[in-house]
Parts: sequence; C-alpha cells; structure tokens
Amino acid sequence: MNFSIQSAKTIDQAVEKALRELNVSRDQVDVEIIEEPSGGFLGLIGGKDAIVKVKKKIDNKDIVDSILKDEEMNTVSHELNHPEGDVSEFEGADRSEDISKPDASPNEAEAEAVDVAEPVEEVEEISEPTDEEIEALIREFIDRIMNALELAYTLSIEFNKRQIDVSIDGKKEETGIVIGKHGSTLNGIQMVLSAMINRRTKDFRRVIVDCSGYRKKREQVLKRIAGKTANKVLKTNKSIKLEPMNAQERRVIHACLANVDGIWTRSEGKDPYRSVVIHKDTSQPS
Repeated sequence: MNFSIQSAKTIDQAVEKALRELNVSRDQVDVEIIEEPSGGFLGLIGGKDAIVKVKKKIDNKDIVDSILKDEEMNTVSHELNHPEGDVSEFEGADRSEDISKPDASPNEAEAEAVDVAEPVEEVEEISEPTDEEIEALIREFIDRIMNALELAYTLSIEFNKRQIDVSIDGKKEETGIVIGKHGSTLNGIQMVLSAMINRRTKDFRRVIVDCSGYRKKREQVLKRIAGKTANKVLKTNKSIKLEPMNAQERRVIHACLANVDGIWTRSEGKDPYRSVVIHKDTSQPS
C-alpha cells in the first residue's frame, strides 16, 4: 500500500493513524489535508473530524529496487553484474558503437575495440519472439512501473530494423521521477528492458526508452557541452574529460565532434564511470 486516508479529531492524530498503517516514519511521507477539523456549534454539534491522505515518498532507487525484486529481474540483474554470462553479447554490441567519429585515430578505435566482448557460443536454440510478443512484454513492463507510481501515461513503440524505440508520455511535472537525474532512472529502465528483450532474441536489438521527449533535449544539451568544451581545448591546448555517460550519450559527443578540425575524442574508463575525453589534435598545424 502506497497511501492511507485517515480521519481523527486533529490532523496530527489522523496522520499518526496513517503512519501506523503504512508502517513508516513522518519523513518518509507526503501529507495532503483533505478536510480541516471543525468544532461545530458550541463545540458540540456538527463537528467534523480532520481527514488526511498520507502517501509514501517514492524516489528513483525505490523504482529500480521494486523492479529488481521481481524473480525475472533478479536473473537479469545477476547477468548484468556478471558480463561473462550470456548478457555479454548484447553489451559488447552496444559498446562497439561507442565511437562515432569516422576518422577516429588508431588509438581511439583500439581503445573502443577492447570493450567488445568475445562472442558467446550458442548453447541452445532460441525461439525467436515476434514483434507483437516483444511489444506485449514492453507494455507489461512499463505498465508495472507506471502503475506503481500511480501516473497516467501513453506509450508508443516503434520497430525500426534492429532498433526498438519506446516512448513514454505524460504530464512533464509528474514524469520527472521516471527520468531521474541526468536520465539515471530512465537509463536503468532502458538497460533492464534491453536485457529482458535480448535474452529472448537471437540477434541483438537496440532498445531506446524515452520519456516526455527527454532524450532529444538531453542530446541538445550534450551538443552544447561538446562544442564549448572543444573550444576550450583548442584555446588551452589541454585535454578535458567530461562527466561519466552511458554509451548512447557518448556516441552523441563523438558524432558532434567527429568533423571538428583540430579535435579528436576517445572514451576512457569502465562503465558506469566511462567518460569521453576531448583532445587537441597535435598532428595538425596550429
């Protein structure tokens, strides 16, 4: 139960009843006063109790944890934490595109190639699900999350060759919790959903999950960051490491700076702390 509606002589008493029912402390809830108490005529006739709605606070970690508590999600979580298992194949496929600059330096290409996992031998024949079956899986998964948050939403799913685009739309003031800081929660949902799908398919299918147009807005922000940072690198002659990003966001940076004269980029580190480093191309004349 995520909320409790209680009545009592005072607001504090009604809140305390709700806290006991939810088995939580006061700092773990939000309180909505539905009706103020009133004493009535001479404090005796027509008095009304206070009525409050006490709702548990939900943060991004709660969302991810609630998903991973599911038996199937526990299996996915285990595989994601042990890349030597079957999941390494689709992780490698994703990371192999971490570099988007067509004329990347040999060192950069070599560094990115290190991340590509060795192909896993197929142990048993996989029954390939249809697009309709995959769509049903996606809808059930997203529905579970959004219902837990008690958020109204619409969902659109598009199948484009080897990519599946999932778009969650709702009130922007409500869907922020689905996105998380810098898309952290949205990226977690995307990662788990990708694992669920690719465990069932023979060939890797990239899954992109967006919410209220966040990805496009974030892409514009990343492009501005890339441009400003590249200019700073050219002026100072010093390489600059950007904040850690997922593979999808790193590709945006690489692509944005691919044709900028005097600049080359590469990714360094291991996920989830892998970052793009922007360098000045010293092989070119100033």
